[in-house]
Amino acid sequence: MKLNLSINYLENIQDSENLPILIEEIINILLSSINDWPTLINNLEDYKNEVSNLIGNDIYKKSIEDYIVKIDYSKHAWEGESLSQLIEIYDYYNEDTKLEEIFNDLQNQINILNL
Repeated sequence: MKLNLSINYLENIQDSENLPILIEEIINILLSSINDWPTLINNLEDYKNEVSNLIGNDIYKKSIEDYIVKIDYSKHAWEGESLSQLIEIYDYYNEDTKLEEIFNDLQNQINILNL
């Protein structure tokens, strides 16, 4: 599934009264982590691709943690900060869930809410 949720859209619905607290918290984590990414990110697909290019295609909590441990902060400080925030999303998902599945779940839940 193409992740077509734009960052602008997520920012616009972030404080919607119709948004369940869980979804709002996940969006907050994503927007914070995307904000720290060193290049412009327009949508969740872009972010997933950027993280995949850095870490590899199968992104799980452990693969993010493994990358963060080895990161050279003198060269990749923004990526490290972004990933350190992104890992917080696993407070709401099983650590064996792929990041892409989390993004798909978020997109599906937002579509169901029809915001």
